[in-house]
Amino acid sequence: MMPSLNILFLTAYLPVLGVHGGGMRMFHNLKILSQKHQVTLLSFMESESERDYLPQLEELEIEVKTVLRRPSTANHLFVPKPREHDEYHSSQMIALVQETLARRRFDVIQAEFLQMGQHVPRDLPIFKILTEHEVHYANFYADFKAETHPFGKIKKFYDWIVQLNYEAKVCQGFDRIVCMTDEDLKLLSEFVPPHKLSKIPIGVDSDYFQPRDSVTESPPRRLLFVGNYRHTPNREAVHYFAREILPRIHRVIPDVEFCVVGANADMLDRHTLSQTDKVKVIGYVKDIRTFYQEAALFVAPIRTGSGMRVKLLEAFSMGMAVVASPLATYGFTVKNEDHLLQAPTSESFAAQTIRLLQDPCLRLRLGSNARKMIQEHYDWKVIEPQFLELVESGHA
Repeated sequence: MMPSLNILFLTAYLPVLGVHGGGMRMFHNLKILSQKHQVTLLSFMESESERDYLPQLEELEIEVKTVLRRPSTANHLFVPKPREHDEYHSSQMIALVQETLARRRFDVIQAEFLQMGQHVPRDLPIFKILTEHEVHYANFYADFKAETHPFGKIKKFYDWIVQLNYEAKVCQGFDRIVCMTDEDLKLLSEFVPPHKLSKIPIGVDSDYFQPRDSVTESPPRRLLFVGNYRHTPNREAVHYFAREILPRIHRVIPDVEFCVVGANADMLDRHTLSQTDKVKVIGYVKDIRTFYQEAALFVAPIRTGSGMRVKLLEAFSMGMAVVASPLATYGFTVKNEDHLLQAPTSESFAAQTIRLLQDPCLRLRLGSNARKMIQEHYDWKVIEPQFLELVESGHA
């Protein structure tokens, strides 16, 4: 039997529920670890108001210490390290890590998000794990390819190369790199040896995210998008849907509502979203399930970014019919027309949404298949042994 390990867990954001997908994943990973091992959590906070979330972590019975992050004021024009490095460089966090390592012997140190890699001493003689929630250099490359202005092109190229070199160097300092999707696994294999790479998808609590009781009652003509709008791909998706997809839907079904839920909604472009009274910006809610239950279907018009989308895990688990861009489904073993409808363009996205709104039997079939997929492959009960095996592998 594996003896109890001392694990040091470093996070860029508070690992709590209800704020963003990364926080949800980290919370459940901590919950899994704390049931067998001794865990010490060191985390950044974005503001003092986030202390209201700390009671969530008390139930895990782990040691928790936080550092208030102070955003960098540095000019990031042609600098040798990416912005995220400076944004999370903190003398307080460095001191806290050193103090914690000096106070106790640890068997494993796990850093969540690339920017936390800088806080793990490279020569530390213990098993080191880095979780890449998304592969950043791929996002920078996409920005470079999309840029059309000559000076902007040069700047984007420089940023891409800086990010690529930084990401490769940080990964070299770890014994194991974890990602969530096959696509990210392939990208990381460009500079990480295969024996160091592990793919472990994000899970979801399918007992918590259950379909509404009545599947016969027709839901309102409401489309739902959920996300943390501090994350650029989520803001872009909402603006894209409101500007280019929703008007096409309204030409056929004028009373359709687009409901936008999630934290940091104040970062959305209200001018873009105010062109019609059919866009409802709700913002942060403590319990998201009611909004899933009261929507006709879920839309995920994601066009940028990488990694796995927690919003889809929840929607699938709730038995919702989903229309999504191909990029949004990275990391899922889904089949178009079986678990969801995929739509690569604004025209096809509108057409598939209209199709689902007009076909309740199709909505029911897709939602049922999607929930079954979640229960078989993405429930935390399925993910738990994979994660434990990884963490314990350095001491097998």
